[in-house]
Amino acid sequence: MKQDIHGHTVLNLLLSAEKPLSRLQLEGMIESEFGGEVCFHTCSQQGLTLTELLDFLLSKKKVVELESGLTVNRERICHH
Repeated sequence: MKQDIHGHTVLNLLLSAEKPLSRLQLEGMIESEFGGEVCFHTCSQQGLTLTELLDFLLSKKKVVELESGLTVNRERICHH
């Protein structure tokens, strides 16, 4: 059974990084932390792949993609 991870967990991983992460680096962190069988959810969506979650977070401007990688837009994070 796949482990279901909230999008806030991914945001926290990005926040804890010392510098922006590439998608590949973030994927590696998630696999290292939670294994390869994971799916993601947010407050409004369920059953997302990492790509779908990142696309959602980018569309909501909670994550921004810089030339150097992905980073969190702290002004757009909800705290619940």
